[in-house]
Amino acid sequence: MAARSKPRSLFPEAIARIKRYPAVGIMGARQVGKTTLSSQLVKVLDRKVLHIDLENSDHVALLNDAQAFLWANKDKLIVIDEVQRMPTLFPLMRSLIDRDRRPERFLLLGSSSPAIIRTSAESLAGRIAYLDLFPFSVHEVSAKDLNKLWLRGGYPEAFLTPTNEEAFIWLDNYIRGFVERDMALLGLGAAPSGTRAMLAMLASVHGQPLNMAMVAKSIGMSIPTVKRYLEFFEQAFLVSVLPSYHLNLRKRLTKAPKVYITDSGLLHGFLRIKDLQTLRSGIHVGTSWEGFVIQQVRAWLGKRGELFYFRTQDGSE
Repeated sequence: MAARSKPRSLFPEAIARIKRYPAVGIMGARQVGKTTLSSQLVKVLDRKVLHIDLENSDHVALLNDAQAFLWANKDKLIVIDEVQRMPTLFPLMRSLIDRDRRPERFLLLGSSSPAIIRTSAESLAGRIAYLDLFPFSVHEVSAKDLNKLWLRGGYPEAFLTPTNEEAFIWLDNYIRGFVERDMALLGLGAAPSGTRAMLAMLASVHGQPLNMAMVAKSIGMSIPTVKRYLEFFEQAFLVSVLPSYHLNLRKRLTKAPKVYITDSGLLHGFLRIKDLQTLRSGIHVGTSWEGFVIQQVRAWLGKRGELFYFRTQDGSE
């Protein structure tokens, strides 16, 4: 069975949450497979379904009186795609859920952002369960495709395309779309050139303790601006931050975290690594593999625990 049509590893947990909570939010990077997963989920649920895509202007027009429209369809499981585009829906959903606390009311799909986290936390606390969907993991592809997964990463379009060349064309276009459009939609009003420069710099220090001052100086930004970019990249699932472990919480917070480009394919795109021979013989092979393994653990672990790195005083990890 093709990887695209196989149920994702998140599928059983998502079904269980949908059957328990009035609202479930599946968060993940753009084009990571949220819409495909939701289609697979609704096929096994014995419910009428209403799908609203907030990138579709006709669907948005249906929400001119959102409260009345959503209440009129209260007998359906309402799937709202790209929900981060309309944060005003969250308080409305709270009101509707409080009038009818049944499970299987709303399935929300979106890319994360500070606004969506803040609004939903305030509006839907105790009413929603969040799940993070990551790119394909080693548990979702065949063993013979492990090297392909490492090189291309786990975005479905990049992983499933016939050639490495096509995969990296897709990944380059993905980054272009992110820096030119998506960051503004997520609330970061930054020049595309600055966004790309920041991501390229983070790729160059992938797997290393993050020196904010060095990064800021290298790309001509202030340290507060670098921190703000990093927060957005992390919440958009492009970057993962791995804190240092220490029994003393204060020291844990002050020691530099390691930073990783979350998807190995995106990392290799920034580093211009487009085949396995170049990857295996290059200087980035160690940190690339380290980040790849950490991402597999993160995808498997989900929200069941936290990840840290541990380094001794002599530098051993």
